[in-house]
Amino acid sequence: MTEDFPIGALILPEPARTAAWRRWRADLELDALSYECLQTLPALAGNLARWLEGDPCAARIKGTVKMAWSRNQVRLHKAAELQEALLRMSVSPVAVIGPLAWSLQPREAGSIRTILDLTLLIPREHVFRAVAALTGQGWMLRSNQPDEDTLHWSSNLALTQGEETLHLHWRLFPGSGGDAAALERECMQGLRAITWNGYDFHVLAPEVDLLERLIGRPHWDTVPWQVDGLMMSFAGVDWKRFRTLAGDFSSFIEPVDVIARLMELRRAWQLPIPEMKPSRRGFFPGMRRTSNRARFAALRSKLYRWRRLLWRV
Repeated sequence: MTEDFPIGALILPEPARTAAWRRWRADLELDALSYECLQTLPALAGNLARWLEGDPCAARIKGTVKMAWSRNQVRLHKAAELQEALLRMSVSPVAVIGPLAWSLQPREAGSIRTILDLTLLIPREHVFRAVAALTGQGWMLRSNQPDEDTLHWSSNLALTQGEETLHLHWRLFPGSGGDAAALERECMQGLRAITWNGYDFHVLAPEVDLLERLIGRPHWDTVPWQVDGLMMSFAGVDWKRFRTLAGDFSSFIEPVDVIARLMELRRAWQLPIPEMKPSRRGFFPGMRRTSNRARFAALRSKLYRWRRLLWRV
């Protein structure tokens, strides 16, 4: 998908950045633009005003960006309401994750990360209470009521209200192997406060945030991982911790090698990040000290899934 999007216009220094936009725009048939590219285009919003001077399609492109901005405002307000409702029910902490969080912390002023669905992360022990609170306010579960098995083999629940969808996470990544409890605790460490429009949100620590940006996107999110990686400011990232997390929780993000993806971005765009060796399949830093526990947890996960499958049959 990145072939359809002028990714150089997002990250290159001037004048190469403007040149990348001009080349892409010269070959563009606006009516043929893919849905994925339309959702990604607002990332360039900070420079579009000058790039579109004299462009006959300026109004249409600006309209697309303005629509994304407006929908983001609605969803951020909805997220603030949800957060307040959960906090009233003693569900804490509540972190905004994924596109919702990335929209609050762009690398460059004016850049817009489109929010397609709402995404929140809460501790596992509060899931039942949170679901009761949300369904009591008119949110509807897409699946059956969660039980203890659900918390083990899954990572989130989807709830809907009108046109909005909320993905309520207790685990950041979808896998259920390895030490899930350790992953869940680690992802809640070092949350950072961000104020938007008078509301206080909490986002993930930079190292965990970067991991999330580098894995594949869920089916409902069309913006490619490369764009989310390049929209991040790497200031404040503890690279040693990032490398450790990438290794310790590799079983949750395989087959993606996040180190290899990060190095791909580093080489392509000369990013201010240190050189790292991609993980070798089958061995990751930290695995030796947790291997037995991880193997047992993975086996238990398989047994849970088979039991659930047989029960459904």
